[in-house]
Parts: sequence; structure tokens; C-alpha cells
Amino acid sequence: MTDYSDIAPLDQPIAPRRQGAKRHYGVHPYFTRRSWSVVQAYIERFSRKGDLVLDPFGGSGVTAVEALVLGRRSYQVDLNPLANFLARQIAISPVSIEAITQAFHEVKERCEPKIACWRNASEAALAEALRAYDYPQNVPLPRNADAHFVHQLFTPRQLVSLACLRHEICRVEDPTARDLLLLAFSATLAKTNRTFISAAGRKPSRGGASIFSLYRYNVPRSPVELDVWEQFEARVSSVLTAKRETNDLIGDWYSEKTFRAITGSATRLSEVIRPECVDYIYTDPPYGGHIAYLDLSTMWNAWLGFTPTDAERADEVIEGGDVGHTSSDYTRLLQESIREMFRVLKPGRWLSLVFCHRDLSYWYTIRDTAEEAGFRHVNTVVQPLDVVWSMHRKKNPLKVLAGELVINFLKPGVAARTRPRRPRASAVDLLRTVKLSAELTISEKGGASTEEISYALIPRLLESRLAAEATDNGLDLVSLLRSQGFCFSAEAGRWQLPPGHPFEPSVPVRLRTRAYVRQFLGRAKAQGRSADLESVVSYVSGHLGLSVQVPRGVVVRELRKVGRPVHGDLWELREATQQLALF
Repeated sequence: MTDYSDIAPLDQPIAPRRQGAKRHYGVHPYFTRRSWSVVQAYIERFSRKGDLVLDPFGGSGVTAVEALVLGRRSYQVDLNPLANFLARQIAISPVSIEAITQAFHEVKERCEPKIACWRNASEAALAEALRAYDYPQNVPLPRNADAHFVHQLFTPRQLVSLACLRHEICRVEDPTARDLLLLAFSATLAKTNRTFISAAGRKPSRGGASIFSLYRYNVPRSPVELDVWEQFEARVSSVLTAKRETNDLIGDWYSEKTFRAITGSATRLSEVIRPECVDYIYTDPPYGGHIAYLDLSTMWNAWLGFTPTDAERADEVIEGGDVGHTSSDYTRLLQESIREMFRVLKPGRWLSLVFCHRDLSYWYTIRDTAEEAGFRHVNTVVQPLDVVWSMHRKKNPLKVLAGELVINFLKPGVAARTRPRRPRASAVDLLRTVKLSAELTISEKGGASTEEISYALIPRLLESRLAAEATDNGLDLVSLLRSQGFCFSAEAGRWQLPPGHPFEPSVPVRLRTRAYVRQFLGRAKAQGRSADLESVVSYVSGHLGLSVQVPRGVVVRELRKVGRPVHGDLWELREATQQLALF
């Protein structure tokens, strides 16, 4: 039987992959979406097949769907009915591709000829045709929108075409096929509204709605009008591709017992989920005032017939928005959510919380609240995004965070309600923290990029409460590394330790040993010779000093990791790519 508390948490970044999963990318846009490969890695590490995985800020369902793919049960909770609709349609499996295709052709036969006639119709004719259909009328948009009502986001031709299309989809008798065509319809909305723009010189359909870039309903002076039927047909094709994928990956594991999408608040989880029944939580809370999800989903919810209540809006964990939440409201709601996560999680199980707020002080809010609830903070990992590192980011990674922080907590078997005492920040030297992070990363990897060193540094700065000081003082990581004697190879793009580098005492002996072995073998290789074991042992012992007695077996073990035997008792340095594969 697995003792979950003994699981070693992930402590290295996972390579983010996005486009490889058609079930998440290309079906329907959403405001934020985690890389499925990262989510999968965390679910695999902290849970087992048949376990119940929860995401209390479920969004479009990446956590819930990937849990199903891995043979776990999954619950997702989200205040946004659009999010739960998307998650449910992506998760449902197996589905009949033939039934969806047949339903599509029924809709096409009844709808496409009408849309074709409307392409060149006058506004008067379009207005007359619209009288035959229902559509969202006088549904107010957020106050910062460039239009007052949802129906004003569409040209007359778009409005009547979409209204006709939805009407014909709702006539489909097969409920699964109907909902999946509504999924394609909802995705069509994203490209057939007046917020859609396309850069000059690009294929028009390659553009996007400003809703996803400016996070508001911005209507440009020259919007691009795409054909509704062409876009719908393309979205149906994407849905079919995604459902073939989930049929293969999820199969008949999906059921009402293995998946639930609950429209509700993360601040009231225990009202909809039994206490201590969840095996693992992976979640990505909103980042303050960055995105007002319910406000931005107004267009989709209106067309799909969803109406979030005032009470649900009041519970949304954001700053600002039409509800006018303050930063204090955001903090309070986030804290309530964390306490609820503690209530529904089983003892001895894990919570992984993704953090990407521009204000790093919220990291302390999250950690301290979790520990007050009874969680034990185990570690924080920097998870890079698919971005290019600028020089500004390399110099000050805290001001321009090139990724997310994944904070891992363990709920102890017996909850310790007393918050552990933290060392005073003044007891930790910023320069020593930078030096230690570089030494550990370079020794472990056989050389490290600036980005890799920053990934190791940021959690240590947060833990020691030096993050604010480093940010305020304009931490120049590159200059600090150079001032401490670290050598940078422009050709390889990696930092190395100088010969005989004096390590911080807290660097493990095995890593110091590995670094000195690598240095000795590197020097021998540069001289065109091999190194015998006794010379390696002597070199390592001499550099570690008399105060550190390294067993001969430790030297041999590290020698095998970075070197290879050539003949007899002689060794030479492995190629860098071969070395890295061993770690």
C-alpha cells in the first residue's frame, strides 16, 4: 500500500508541451490553459490509478481530463458555467464519431443554404430574417467593454447566421452529438465577433479576438468579419479530431462515477464534496486582477444559456471586475479556498498550487495560510513557460518572472496546526543564496544556463524572505555570478565553476565531489590524456580539505556518472550530453 507522505515531490521543471494534445488545443479557446504535460507529470507523481483528483479552479478542464487519461477519477469545480461546459465536452468518452458527423450534416442541410443567401443580403433583409430566431438580446457586457450588450458584438450578418446555426443545433435529438456541436458553435463565436482582428499580411483566420489578448471586449476600428459557416465547419473538424483522441486515451473510463464538473465556489468546497475524500489536488487559482473570468465569458454564457448568479460573482477569486473586488477581497477569498482544500483532502495527501501573481508577497499569503490550516509546505518549483528569455529577465528574474511557481504542500496524517517558526531574513545573505543556488545547479547538471540557475534561486529567495529585497535592489543575476568567479561560456550558453572553487558548506559532499571529478577529468582531457583513479581520488580529497572525509566509494560513484573507463584504471570525461542524461 502506498504511503503518499513518502512520495518525493517534483523539484525540477517539466518540459511544457501544448500543441501535442488536440483535446486541449484547437477545440475551444480559453483565457488560461496549463500545459497538459506538466499537469500529467504532477498527477502521476502524487496520485495512483483510481484515486480522486480535484481541481477547485477547474477552468477548461486540463487537470480533470488528464486525470481521466491517467486512470484517475476527477472532480472539477468552477464558478464559470462555460468552463464546466468545456471540461465536460472534452472529457466525455467514448462518443460516436458517426453520430456527430450525421448530426453535423443534418445541421448543414438546414442551415448552410440560408447562411449562403445572407452573405450578400441587405441589412433590412438580415433584420427581417433575424426575427425568426432567438438570440441574446439586451444581455449587458462588462462596464469596460466597447459595447453595451452582447448582441452589439456582432455584425447583422454574423448575428442572424449564428442565431440560425444555434437554432438548428438545438434541434439535434442525440444529446451528446448536440452538445458537441454546441461546443463547436461556442468555439465559432470566438472568431465571428467584432472584437476579432488579424495582423496585416496574415491570413485573416489566423487572427484572434481581443478578448484573449487585452482581456476586455475591445472593438477595433477595422474588425475582420469571417464567414460563420466556414468557421463552424472548421471547428467541427477540430472537435472530431479531439474526440477521436479522447476515445483512444480515455475510452470507457469516463462515467458519472469517474468525472464531475461542479458549478460552484472553491470557497465552499465542503458543501459539494465530502470532507477528506480527495486523494490529490492540482489547481491554478486566478492571479488577482489579471483576468475577470465571469465578466470575460459573458458572450459565451449568453449564447449557451448560462446565467451566473450575483452570489457566484461575489465568490469569484479576483481583484476588480464588475464586482469591484479589492486586493483584500482577493486575499480573503483565496485564503478561504485554501482552507476548504484542506478540509476535503485526505490526510497524508498532497496539494500542488500553481502561482503566477505579479506580486510575490502573495506567495507568503498562500504558504502561511496553508500552514495555518494544517498543511506542511514541502517545496516550491519554478515551472518555465514557452517564452524567450530577454536580457532584462536574465538579470532580474524576480521582476520579470519567466514562468510559474508550483507550491507543493502535504496534509500530514495528524494535522499540525502550529505554524513553524521561520528564520529571520537578516540571517541569510543574498549573495550567499545566489552563490549556493549556482553551485548546486552547476554541480548537478555539469554546467547551467542563467535560466536554470534562476529556477533554483527564486524558491530559495522566497523561503528566506529575501525576494522583496532582491527585487527592490534590482538583483542583477548575471553580474553577481561573474563577481563570484563563475565562468560563462558564450558558445555553450552555460555557466561553469572555476578550478578549485570554494563551495558553500551546505552543498552536499556528493555534489562537490562530482564537480571536482569533472574538473580533474576536464583538465586531463584538455591535456590530451586520461586520468587514473588514484589521481582522481587525491585531487578530490585535496580540494575538499581535511575537514571533509569523503569515502572512496563516493568518488568512484561520481566518477562513473561523469566519466567513462577507457582501459585498465584510466578514465576520461564523458561528452556533456551523455553526462546530463545521467542526472
